[in-house]
Amino acid sequence: MNNDNWDDIRYVLAVDRYGSLNSAAEALGVTHATVLRRVVAFEQRSGCAIFRKSPSGYSALPEARTILSAMENVEDAVLSVERAIVGANRSPVGHVRITSTDSLCQMVLPQILNEISKEYPGLELTLLSSNSHRDLSRLTADIAVRPSIKLEDGLVGERSGTLSFGVYDDGSPNRKWMRLDGALSRSRPAKWLAENAKTEQTTNGADSFLVLQQMAASGAGKTFLPELIGDADPRLHRSPGMNPQIEVPLWVATLEEIAQTPRFALVQRALVERIAKALAN
Repeated sequence: MNNDNWDDIRYVLAVDRYGSLNSAAEALGVTHATVLRRVVAFEQRSGCAIFRKSPSGYSALPEARTILSAMENVEDAVLSVERAIVGANRSPVGHVRITSTDSLCQMVLPQILNEISKEYPGLELTLLSSNSHRDLSRLTADIAVRPSIKLEDGLVGERSGTLSFGVYDDGSPNRKWMRLDGALSRSRPAKWLAENAKTEQTTNGADSFLVLQQMAASGAGKTFLPELIGDADPRLHRSPGMNPQIEVPLWVATLEEIAQTPRFALVQRALVERIAKALAN
C-alpha cells in the first residue's frame, strides 16, 4: 500500500466517524477542501461510492460498510506498527505531546513544562489544550493529564492529585445554575446538576470552565468551577449554603505500548511530581 492510499483511507474513515467534512477536517488538522479531495480521489480510484450526502451531513452507503470495515482493519494494523516504532525509540530526547483540559493548560501546566524544558533541554514539548479527550491509541498525543474517575482501557498512569470543585457566583443572591455543555456535560459536576437542578433552575452555559468563570463574574449565574480557578478569582464568591463535595482524581497517563519509552517515561514522572506539588500549594 502506498502513502496516498493510506492517506485516503484515513480521510474516508474520519468522514465516516464524524459525519461531516468539517468535523473530519478539524479532527485531522486539515482543511475542508483537503478532506473532500481525498474522499473523491478514493471513490474515483476504487470506482465505487462510499457516502450519501444529505443536509445533515455524510452517511455511509449500506453497500460500502464492508469496504469501511476493511479500512478499519488496515488502520488498526498501521497504527499498531506506528505505536511499536514509537515504543522502540530508546532515546531520552525528542518530541513529547501533552494533552489536557484548557483549565489545566492555562492555570497549571505552562510553568511545569517550562521547568521540565530547563531540566531536560533535549526534549521538545507541545501542550495540546482540549476539553474533549484525545484518543491516544491514534497517536494524537503522547501523554494525557486528565481528570477522570478511572483510566480507560489501554492506558497506564499515576494519580498526580485531586481536582476539587466548588460552586461560585458574583455574590448576587438567587442566581440560576449555568449549564455545563459540550465535553463538560460528561463531568461529575454535570452529573450532580442533572440529578439536583430542575430545567427551570438553569440558564446559559458553556463547554469550558474558563468561559464559565468569566460568565459567573459577569453575573450570568452560578457554576461549578475547579477550586484552582474559582478561589483565585477575586470577583467570585463561594455560593453560600451550596457546597456539594465533588472531587475527581487527576491522572497522568500514556499508552501501555509506549509507557517505557525513555522520553515519555521521563516526562510522565516529572509531570506527576510537579502537578502534585502545584496542587498542594
